[in-house]
Amino acid sequence: MSAIRWLVCMVAALLPMTILLPVAQAAEGDYPNKVVRLIVPFPAGSGPDANARVLVAGMAKPLGQQIVIDNRPGASGILGTQLAAKSAPDGYTLLLGTASVFGAVPTLYDKLPYDPDRDFIPVSMIELLPCALVVNAALAAKNVKELIALARAKPGELTFGSAGNGGFHHLSAELFKSLTGVNMRHIPYGVGGPYTDLVSGQVPLMFDTFSPFLPNIKAGKLRALAVSGKERRPQVPQVPTFIEAGVPGFESSAWYGPIAPAGTPRAIITRVHTAVTETLKSSEVTERLTNVSAGYIVGSTPDEYAAFIQSERAKWAKVIRQTGVKLAL
Repeated sequence: MSAIRWLVCMVAALLPMTILLPVAQAAEGDYPNKVVRLIVPFPAGSGPDANARVLVAGMAKPLGQQIVIDNRPGASGILGTQLAAKSAPDGYTLLLGTASVFGAVPTLYDKLPYDPDRDFIPVSMIELLPCALVVNAALAAKNVKELIALARAKPGELTFGSAGNGGFHHLSAELFKSLTGVNMRHIPYGVGGPYTDLVSGQVPLMFDTFSPFLPNIKAGKLRALAVSGKERRPQVPQVPTFIEAGVPGFESSAWYGPIAPAGTPRAIITRVHTAVTETLKSSEVTERLTNVSAGYIVGSTPDEYAAFIQSERAKWAKVIRQTGVKLAL
């Protein structure tokens, strides 16, 4: 092949790339020019769903486009997460990442239909929701010290409820057990959780965020013995931290924030992150998010969010290995 003919072939081969590159750059610069979908891998009306709806309502203005919630529950959040992993990396499909799906699920299941690291790019963690130890008001334990004494006096008799094996409630309780050396029996209720039975006294205690408990705590039907974190929460100032209660190693929090499919252009990740940052400057949004959860607003960078996910996964992997909990699809 002559030098001239070779040069002509090379130009012809590269020409489509030079045409498409400005188009791709223009698409990124024009983002978003249509509705954005946020997949929530949990049912409508659930805690993650409620928080997501507050967030997307606030993000509409700074992002310049509406965000719609697409609830895709099932298999501990795996079904919706799988859908997001297979979506086009163009910024028009995002996923609500949560503590359970990205912190615990990768260890609970031996095989997943996606790779939680390879297939996603974290955008920003929105909020950290502290975990509370809550008991029925009739239980003969007014504080954590008395609860530990009660559990040790009756090993295996005191029960705690959860929404299922390997979930946030269950693993938080297992962490507490490992730190205090108590023997309590787990009762997994399934998706609906044991909230009604907790109020009636059928199950004496539970670990969870404050969201489902606050009305009954205020009504005197439930009593919160401790809350995770370094300081008391202003929404429940009477509740001591686990540090104050004598269990300083108890670090359990739920959290959530948008995550994008791998391959999403960095410019789009930055655009969404900026919209999150602007949204979290609104006191109306932050008050709505924290008033029912007693949570901490975070608004981390993508890199901070990614590092946090890795630290959470390592922490819960240790708890899961200790308990021997394993799930299968």
